[in-house]
Amino acid sequence: MSDRLTLARAIEDAGIERTKAERVASVIFDAIHDSVATKADVAAVGADLRRTEVTLKADIAAVRADLVLVEHRLLTRLGGLAVVLAGALFAALRYWPPHG
Repeated sequence: MSDRLTLARAIEDAGIERTKAERVASVIFDAIHDSVATKADVAAVGADLRRTEVTLKADIAAVRADLVLVEHRLLTRLGGLAVVLAGALFAALRYWPPHG
């Protein structure tokens, strides 16, 4: 209430009569009442962000671990494929008829 009264006095000091100044102050406070964040609101959002950050860091770590596993599997399979292809090439060259 004291903020509303302070605003009404400031409006009155600007040259508007007391009753109109009080009405304007009331309308302004009613309009912004539900739109203003309190310190508690800001603190709650901050705590929420910190929890979200911790969760995201854990999720990112899990994804990185999965990527390492996928990389290992991919390299193993590509290595195996290279060995099989090299063996097939050497076998084909071994039994290829000589040109001579």
